[in-house]
Amino acid sequence: MTITVGSQIEITLNMDLLGNQALNVYQYDVDTLPGGVAAVDIANAWWQHVKAAYRALATATFNTPFQSVRILELNNPVGDFAEYSIPTGERAGTRPTPTDGVALAPFDAVGVRLVVGSRATRPGQKRLPFLTEEDQGAGILQPALTALVVTLMNLLTTSITLGAPAALAVLAPIVTRKDASGTVTASQPITGYLINPNVTTQNTRKYGRGS
Repeated sequence: MTITVGSQIEITLNMDLLGNQALNVYQYDVDTLPGGVAAVDIANAWWQHVKAAYRALATATFNTPFQSVRILELNNPVGDFAEYSIPTGERAGTRPTPTDGVALAPFDAVGVRLVVGSRATRPGQKRLPFLTEEDQGAGILQPALTALVVTLMNLLTTSITLGAPAALAVLAPIVTRKDASGTVTASQPITGYLINPNVTTQNTRKYGRGS
């Protein structure tokens, strides 16, 4: 089956973080979808929409972290799945290396809470990587990095109209609740976000844990 209007989809950005796998995962309602658009086209167009803001987080220290975008239809057990391989020229970050650009441990992250309007689901949580020593002082995030995170999260927490190759497709960001089988049992729109002012961690990125 193919993704269509009314589908709920999950988009995963697959990253190589200093030799460790790191994932950022997002869910959307498909509100508009022109005919002939395949799942891989949506994944490609999503990357085109967010890549400038995502790449702006990563310095040269992190080499080429952006690897692929996976897409999965959630509310259909035989639904669509695809993976878009990010072109080689778009895999590196674009942020100038700070004076003290030594990378923090790969499990250090910027924590973002995705705000929702009811208790139908828990708030969403995101852990954004690519921290350097200069991005924090005594564990508190510095304004220059926080500004980059704001730019990215403004894209990721509001409805987006995609460009080519899925031009005019509209995705509305949601938070879902799933049962043990992965079936969505509840979902609701994202109404905003809160950035944790302190450096946080992602346990699955600790050495030996895996994503």
